Amino acid sequence: MDIFVLVKQVPDPEAIVKVKSDTELDIENKYFTSFFDEIGVEAGLKLKEKFGGKVTVLTVDNRRVDALRRGISMGADEAVQIVDPALEGSDQFTIARVLTAYLKDKPFDLILAGRQAMDDDAGIVGPAVAELLGIPHVNAVVGLDVEDPKKEVKVTREVENGKEVLSCALPALFTCQKGLNAPRIPQVLNVLKAMKAQIKKVGVAGLGLSPR
Repeated sequence: MDIFVLVKQVPDPEAIVKVKSDTELDIENKYFTSFFDEIGVEAGLKLKEKFGGKVTVLTVDNRRVDALRRGISMGADEAVQIVDPALEGSDQFTIARVLTAYLKDKPFDLILAGRQAMDDDAGIVGPAVAELLGIPHVNAVVGLDVEDPKKEVKVTREVENGKEVLSCALPALFTCQKGLNAPRIPQVLNVLKAMKAQIKKVGVAGLGLSPR
């Protein structure tokens, strides 16, 4: 299976935050992978272990690669960073459009993302990417049952007073909720390997997008 996992590096909750102005915060330069995104990485790795294939972690960020290196240390095969000064301060819909521009010509069976990022709690990017790509999506899954990637897969999500089981054809996009799995802790050797791994960088112009 060819799997992409959308990841985001968010401020470490233990980082020192100071009020810089009425509209700006000064946050200590400490970041880590959004928790729900790690669940997505783990889900992708489990499917790769079962069916073979490739897991690629993908982010839009001009400065940080923390989440990408974390993904590699967990076992992802490749990491891609979309960078461009024009993307600084972009909203979630712009990020979704940029991710879609990268993904639209790539072969994939599944895209995974966290239910929401832990800094803005918006939960917009994953579903927006699916809508722009025109593929099915299910939000906040706590169960993912794939017996044959070429057939329908079953996903479970929590709803009020219970759980809902849905069947979905691939390719599709699922956002991952707590309870789907317990993300693995990378081994030390894999962490060291990830620190030296090459991160593929892609600019907006290379995606056929205008920076303005």
